[in-house]
Formats: sequence, structure tokens, C-alpha cells
Amino acid sequence: MTKEEKKSSGLKTMLLAVVLPLIVVCLLVLFFVAPLFGFDVIGSSKQWAQDVPVLSSLVSEEEVPSTETPNDLRAENSSLQVELEQTKSQLEEATQRLQDTQEQLDQAQANAAEVEEGTNIETTDMTVAERNKQLAKTYEQMSAKAAAAILNELTVDEILTQLKDVKTETRSAILAKMEAPLAADVVRAWSDEVN
Repeated sequence: MTKEEKKSSGLKTMLLAVVLPLIVVCLLVLFFVAPLFGFDVIGSSKQWAQDVPVLSSLVSEEEVPSTETPNDLRAENSSLQVELEQTKSQLEEATQRLQDTQEQLDQAQANAAEVEEGTNIETTDMTVAERNKQLAKTYEQMSAKAAAAILNELTVDEILTQLKDVKTETRSAILAKMEAPLAADVVRAWSDEVN
């Protein structure tokens, strides 16, 4: 082996035995021991890389999410459980209000149906009364003979209803022109109503 080869071999050995382990120890100290003394190697390195024009495009500005401790997670879990209970309570209250409102709506609809039914009955009653008055006017304008011919075709109850609002003079003239047995039944029915 020549001198140069021995020198080169010694240099390689020194590099592998001394320099490389020294570099590893320095890196370990920088990244693991320095943060214990308050020196932020990673943050400083990022800041330095952002200041260098070529390296700034490689360094992202996003923050690395910090790791949460179990105590932080327990506290967050507790606050979320409290919030969940409050939301459940609000939901139950809203559901109860909805049921109450639905009951009120059902009651209002039932009342509206009753009022509408009562209005229909009153309207029907008024319509019947108005119709009877119109019919009475019609009989008063007709001749007694023509009115009697129409009434001879009806039942006693129908005749009583139709002649209810007719004036007494017109009624007696119509009865005089009606068939005698039917006129007698009508008079008998009127007298029964009066008694």
C-alpha cells in the first residue's frame, strides 16, 4: 500500500469514526435537547428558509396542528357533552311547543267547523224563511183558482208551509177554490196547530 492510499484510507476511517457520529450527535442535540431549553429549532429554521428566496417557495406557511393532551381532549369532551344536553333540552322544549300548537290548531279547526255548521243552518233557515215569503207573494199575485189548482196537488203539510206567510184574505179565497176534502184537512191541521 502506498502512502497516498494509507492517507486516503485514514481519512475515510476518521470521517466514518469521528465526523459522522459528531454530526449525528449535533443533530440530536439540536432537535431533541434544544427544545427542552426553550430554543425552537424548527420555527427558526422555517423563518430562516422563508427569508432565503429559493427556499421560501419550499416552506409552507401553514401551521402544524398542535397535538392535544389527554386532559385537553377530556375538557373538550365535557364541554361537548354539556352542549349536547342543552341542545337535547331545547329540542324537547321545541317539540312540546309544537305539540301544543298542533293541539290549538286542531281545536281551532274544530271550532271553525262548528261555527261554519251553525252559519250554514242559520243561512238555510233564513233561506227557507225568505223562500216562504217569496212564495206567499207569488200566491197573493195569482188568482185564487190558479193557486188552488196548484195546492190541490200537494200534501196537507206542504200546503200549510206554503200558505204560512200568505195574507188571511188571500188564504181564505184559495181555500174556497180548493177541493173540499183537502181544504177541510188543511183547516183541521191549522186548528190543531193553534190548540
